[in-house]
Amino acid sequence: MMRLEGRAPAKLNLTLEVLGRRADGYHEVASIMHTLSLCDTLTLELPPPELLNPARGEIRVVEASDSPPLRDAIPTDSRNLVWQAVARFWEMLNLPPSLSFLPLREGNRELGLPRSQGLGTTLREGNHPPSVPPACRGNLKEGVQKQPLAWRAALTKRIPSQAGLGGGSSDAACALRLLNQWAARYERALSDDALYALASELGADVAFFLKGGCARATGRGEQLQSLPTLPTFWWVLAKPYEVGVPTGWAYAQLGRGVCSPAMRAEHTEYLTRLLPTIQTPRQLAPLLHNDFDAPILKAIPALAELRALLEQGGALRVILCGSGAAQAALCDSEDHAKTLANTLLQHNYWAVWAQNG
Repeated sequence: MMRLEGRAPAKLNLTLEVLGRRADGYHEVASIMHTLSLCDTLTLELPPPELLNPARGEIRVVEASDSPPLRDAIPTDSRNLVWQAVARFWEMLNLPPSLSFLPLREGNRELGLPRSQGLGTTLREGNHPPSVPPACRGNLKEGVQKQPLAWRAALTKRIPSQAGLGGGSSDAACALRLLNQWAARYERALSDDALYALASELGADVAFFLKGGCARATGRGEQLQSLPTLPTFWWVLAKPYEVGVPTGWAYAQLGRGVCSPAMRAEHTEYLTRLLPTIQTPRQLAPLLHNDFDAPILKAIPALAELRALLEQGGALRVILCGSGAAQAALCDSEDHAKTLANTLLQHNYWAVWAQNG
């Protein structure tokens, strides 16, 4: 078994604008995202590719001792994006029919895969998305009949779920990076383009987390343009323990109509231009923007109460993280962030201080 470990950082939307509904049912968005120092830690244990059975997995979730408790119920089966990342990555390796395994439970959806692309089917050249280059395809040596082995993952969680911080997506991106390192040991690594295509399939934010840093995201969030990272600024991230915001419900609160080509993402465009000139948190504060702020805080009084506490604590600016439920408060300094976070912890909120990175 090969053991690999990596970090899965949280992210912050410095801007988030929802321009309207697209013909494919998704929303057209524009956002500037930045990774943070808050992170999960993922460890994978994997057998050689020809012995891996993706349907036999184990995900063990532990809460970190160096951060506040999450009180979240994290799925440890095929609902977890790490499991889905392992399953789809294995499928992309195009293993021969003799090494294809049926899922442990009936139905291909147990692995988070379409029924037409289940692991119990023969994987041929035509099974690959067009974005996967031929150099990434081909079979491992035929005729291996050894007993298939399970894979294991240990996920140390510091990022809460339904918080808008991208924890699940970042875990999946970390899994893909580790899987590609594992595949490279056997000269089976996917190209950057193939890995990006796979990440985009798992989720728009997964693609961003492959490289992290700072990027402008457009389309449904999968079209990425790298941007300069900010200087080190300090933030407080906080949320009420009992509050989570499902993404679909949050978008419904916006009530956006059909997207028009004439719509402009003014806040995102403006910050894109000014980003290289920003040197202090006070310069950044007035440029932060999130379309979800007004409707979500109106719909959830507990979030409005937290907003008031953050502003009373001297935050330069407070915005929702993604579609919520966490909020990010930009602070003057590290000491200011620590003091504010500790105050919120005393009020029984989940709260941490972090820097962009």
